[in-house]
Amino acid sequence: MHRIRAAFAAILALITLGLAAVPVGAVVAPQKVVIIVGPVGAGTDSYRAEADVTAAAAAAAGATVVKVYSPIATWANVKAAVSGANIVVYFGHGNGYPNPYTTVEYTDRVNGWGLNRTTSGGDGDDWSSTMAYCGEKALLGTLTSTDGAPELTYCTPGPITPAPGWVMIYAQACYAPGASQSWEPRATEAVALAHAKNYSYPALRLGASAYFATDMYRGSATLVDLILHNPSMTYADITAAGSGYSAAAQRHFAHPDLPNAQVWLQRTGTDPDYTYAFAGNPFATPDGNPGQALPAPPLVTARTPAAGSTGVATGATVSATFNMPVSVTGAALLLTDLAGSTVSASVSFNAVANRADLVPASPLRYSTTYTASLNGLVVNDGAVSLAPVSWSFTTVADPNAPGSEVYDPPRTLYFAAGSYTGYR
Repeated sequence: MHRIRAAFAAILALITLGLAAVPVGAVVAPQKVVIIVGPVGAGTDSYRAEADVTAAAAAAAGATVVKVYSPIATWANVKAAVSGANIVVYFGHGNGYPNPYTTVEYTDRVNGWGLNRTTSGGDGDDWSSTMAYCGEKALLGTLTSTDGAPELTYCTPGPITPAPGWVMIYAQACYAPGASQSWEPRATEAVALAHAKNYSYPALRLGASAYFATDMYRGSATLVDLILHNPSMTYADITAAGSGYSAAAQRHFAHPDLPNAQVWLQRTGTDPDYTYAFAGNPFATPDGNPGQALPAPPLVTARTPAAGSTGVATGATVSATFNMPVSVTGAALLLTDLAGSTVSASVSFNAVANRADLVPASPLRYSTTYTASLNGLVVNDGAVSLAPVSWSFTTVADPNAPGSEVYDPPRTLYFAAGSYTGYR
């Protein structure tokens, strides 16, 4: 299934950058940092080298570092190592959902860690023989007899038991920051949000105070350094100080599965995929401050035309009404046809009605299904984005088609009592 991101080895070979300078403060003691490297075949040496950089950053900050690298990164060894850990960093294969391999989210084998089945398999990453992907249910300790045989054999018992308020960091793991695999079509915002919320769910459910995922060069080392040296810094500020952060590219969503938590995504102009993510309460801190109550997200309360409607006039205005004042730009509301082509249109916002209106530049085509989409560019006063929303409708049939009798726009006909012969 999933394979190492192709760009990673090239980046390691071509780029030699030092860690970003960060303010130095006191380290919260004791701090235990566990670094896992799962088997990724020929790319495992590159992952071990990058993991060693992260380990060196943690050690320099005064933390106790425990390395569990392939070929000894079995479930038993990893589970024992992460017991009581304050920070857990995982390098290895990512297996997230949604993905192109299944329409079902098998939580026994997604949103977790790809590990060695045994210590004698080397760095082999054969999904059927040498590697087991210990997913969300393995981490949570909720595997049942109906789950996959490899998971039941090589990923039990659970759950993992890091320290309260621990931090989970995924480094160079497919899907974890929102991205799809490098050879797949780039993730849409809705898919990226699903990736990051699914991956962050087990860690946050297990008491993590923060989840990070990064495809940035030396991204995990920088985050570990920031967290250890700045225990009273908010996770919002730690995220902003991380490698490759772009404020302009950030989108902040309410976590769809957990209360008082957010998912932050970043899709930059230089990389068309999602490469950096945070989940948790952005106002919490590594030293145990849980953070403040988060603002409510904007929601759509009405849509015109309604989802699934048919017979829609070709001159219709597409509208969405929100439950609160929001900021809406032209790119926040789009209309596309079945081929994915965007309809040329103007977008305006009625602040009195909290309604966005899209007016096509020319009449829509007859008998055509269109999809209206709202994205994270719809933002409320608390800088929280609308979770992506889309709906479809179909326009009226062509009145000139054989056998058709359709009025567009609609009109009223009056008939007196009696018999009539129908004419076009």
